Amino acid sequence: MSIGLKIKKIRIDLGFSVKTLSNQTGVSRSYLTLIENEERPLPKRLVEKVAEALKLSKETVYEGYLEQELARVGIKRKESHELIKKILKMTIKEKESLLTVFKIGQRS
Repeated sequence: MSIGLKIKKIRIDLGFSVKTLSNQTGVSRSYLTLIENEERPLPKRLVEKVAEALKLSKETVYEGYLEQELARVGIKRKESHELIKKILKMTIKEKESLLTVFKIGQRS
């Protein structure tokens, strides 16, 4: 399940409307809907806001974000799980550096 669909499911399970999540994160309802419907990726800048609003650990949301980014560079879900296990053991600074490398690879 994608990070957008996970966010939607957890939001609904908590009884939150899109408006409620929008108010808690400072993100427009329309943009949150695009993320939940997989029409836009979850931006890194929203990982912590979404985690806090949905009462999740940053690591949980960050894992979904990483899976999303790995898929964008062509790493399949099955392969990404092993990578994510290793990535989760990294510090935040190491994770950010790794994402920078992926983004550079995307431009090539």
